[in-house]
Amino acid sequence: MARFGLAGAAAEVSGGRIAVGWRPTGAKAVAVTLRAMLLAALALGTAGLAPASAQQAPANPPAADSLTPPPVVDPKRVETTPITPGAPTFTPEEITLTPVPVLTLSGAASWEEAYDRLVAGVKEADAELKRLGLTRSGDVFIMYTTSDERGFDYEIQMPFSGTTSQKPQAPMKLGGSFAGKVLKFVHTGSFSDMDNTYEQIANYLDEKNIDQNDLYIERYRSDLATASPEALEIEVLVPLP
Repeated sequence: MARFGLAGAAAEVSGGRIAVGWRPTGAKAVAVTLRAMLLAALALGTAGLAPASAQQAPANPPAADSLTPPPVVDPKRVETTPITPGAPTFTPEEITLTPVPVLTLSGAASWEEAYDRLVAGVKEADAELKRLGLTRSGDVFIMYTTSDERGFDYEIQMPFSGTTSQKPQAPMKLGGSFAGKVLKFVHTGSFSDMDNTYEQIANYLDEKNIDQNDLYIERYRSDLATASPEALEIEVLVPLP
């Protein structure tokens, strides 16, 4: 029970009821009594209030079984068509070679040292041309005369222009390049991939029933002495019967 006193008025709060007693009379007594009742009611209302958080029961969390999983969206199917790579085209061109003056250098090499030996031979022939006072002109030919599993015999032919009264140093000599009809195949890329090119050439010759006497000529469109061994352009010339 709470008691409040104000200006001669007494208000008693008990059991939710308000009992007011007063001693003054008249208009002043009424005013005092009303103020006392108002304060008492205000005090009673405030005492009955509780924090909102205490009055409101927490919401029950949803049960695990009541959770709805997100919808599963199937990705849109894309129809694809497999592509089978076609066989590379390997069609040669038939051309006719005309003879040109060349400085030749003959030699032999194993397959393991093929590239280094050919590069050294081209540099040697080029130096000999300069010594003779001749000018290198045209692309270098390399003729393969014989070969087996151990190695091959070759002849480097370096075209030149000009005249000289001197003789080249042995084993080099002056002469003429190959003349006649040939099938021209083109190889671009690494020197080490030449085996693949020659295998395709052999398959083509067998398919076309072309007899070949194991004489092959390579014309180097790239300078063998300066170009990268991984970026060469070589024409493989197969003499026709």
